[in-house]
Amino acid sequence: MDAATAVTTANDLLRKQGYRTEVYASGDVPDSVSAERGYLRESGNLVFHIALIGVLITVGIGGGFGYTGQRVVVEGYAFSNSLASYDSFNPGRFFTDTALVPYTIAVDSFKVKYEEQNIKALGQPIDFTANVTTTLRGEQPQSATIKVNSPLEIGGSQVYLLGNGYAPQVIVRDPEGTVVFAQPTPCLPQDANLFSVCIVKLPDGLSEQIGMVGLFYPTAVVLANGGGASNYPDLLNPLLNLEVYTGDLGLDNGKGSNAYSLDTDSLTQIAGRKSDVKTLSLGLGDTVDLPNGLGTVELAAIPRFVSLDVHHDPSQGWVLLFAVFVVAGLVTSLFIPRRRMWVKAVTENDGSVSLEYAGLARGDDPGLVAAVAEIADKHSGVKVDS
Repeated sequence: MDAATAVTTANDLLRKQGYRTEVYASGDVPDSVSAERGYLRESGNLVFHIALIGVLITVGIGGGFGYTGQRVVVEGYAFSNSLASYDSFNPGRFFTDTALVPYTIAVDSFKVKYEEQNIKALGQPIDFTANVTTTLRGEQPQSATIKVNSPLEIGGSQVYLLGNGYAPQVIVRDPEGTVVFAQPTPCLPQDANLFSVCIVKLPDGLSEQIGMVGLFYPTAVVLANGGGASNYPDLLNPLLNLEVYTGDLGLDNGKGSNAYSLDTDSLTQIAGRKSDVKTLSLGLGDTVDLPNGLGTVELAAIPRFVSLDVHHDPSQGWVLLFAVFVVAGLVTSLFIPRRRMWVKAVTENDGSVSLEYAGLARGDDPGLVAAVAEIADKHSGVKVDS
């Protein structure tokens, strides 16, 4: 095999392995071939950086036009996707009311499954399921479920299940028996067994404004020191203790107030630890008298509530697309080697041909030596038709 034939066969072999080749000649006789591959590595690097910029831009756009909102919903009640319905709302810089797609979510029931077999994990929640009915404007109601890791998709938003608790339905009547307050009151859980704190405020309907601080125990037990606690999160022995206060609740000054707290500094306690009347204790269905002949209070029902987080991000699809390109570009730039190969044919004085092989990597390439050896083995083993 002469030098020209050796260079030609080396060129063909390198091309079959995906190299871009260039043949060089001394005079009219080819004597070497240069080959390079791995351009896709540079393309992957370029795609990675462009996609990374795309992720940053789309995240910024999504944050500007998106919003998040939180709402506590009691079983049997619903909320609509409007600003006035949210308990808290965090809009983006470019948010407008038109981004709120009209829909309602009604919480039909909320089911919790607790561990009952493993004594070491007794009472630990295993599964949460909110059964809801959704209604988009102009469409028929649809049944759906929301789980912790399975949000509800509606109106371009995702609705996540964040928390839950109990909302005792307290009914307050005046001395004549007229109902002046009757609604569920969500209680804030304080521990894993759902011992909770509730606040009830009645600015109207009775002869005095009253506020009540409730301590709710789903499964009430009496401690050795005489205090109370809940030793299981389900309703096995529900008990609601109420401390009652009278005075100006501060609801008539036009300023907003926290529905989950009661400022007792300027109030007078008429039932509880700091008064002559004991704390009012109610089991499910019980009715007790309010002090000073103000009326009665009843624990009529104990529904559950769920805390929903509504998240709207119009750029999620684009962020996902760019994220895929980021990963693809990174993998390409990391695992595709960029290398060059040379094969040179030298005609000796006695007419024989010596073949020289060389390789160069751009960056770390632990497979370079093996690749050069492979090319040499394959090239030296090529049969040439005479």
